[in-house]
Amino acid sequence: MNTIILASHGELSQGLKQTAEMILGPTNNIYALSAYRDEDEPIEKQMQRFIKKQGTKNLFILTDILGGSVNNEMLTLLKENPEIHLITGMNLPLVVSIATQVGEMSASDLHTIITESQNSLIDCSRLLQTSGKGGDDL
Repeated sequence: MNTIILASHGELSQGLKQTAEMILGPTNNIYALSAYRDEDEPIEKQMQRFIKKQGTKNLFILTDILGGSVNNEMLTLLKENPEIHLITGMNLPLVVSIATQVGEMSASDLHTIITESQNSLIDCSRLLQTSGKGGDDL
């Protein structure tokens, strides 16, 4: 089973986990970590404790934004643990797709999931304009 850590600024990761569980039902393989909240310890310490307890096998860390401080801190962990999969720009299709995979994923499978998740970003206003249709006739 794949283990997913959602790591974000503020409470984005908690909301994404909660929404994923509305679709999947309760999970025991998705965890949410927040950064830069007064009551939390630094996210890098949260991750180090998690890795020490759970290990890194089939571990996917999903972060909110490339170049953001959370992603940069996770890059440091990746240097020390190259077997971890670190993906940035997390979204709900990505979380659900990884969470529902059974066993180890090949690099090709992961690439397909990432591509499909990227393709789920659609400007619906433009879609309606270019389709020449409206309402339910997409």
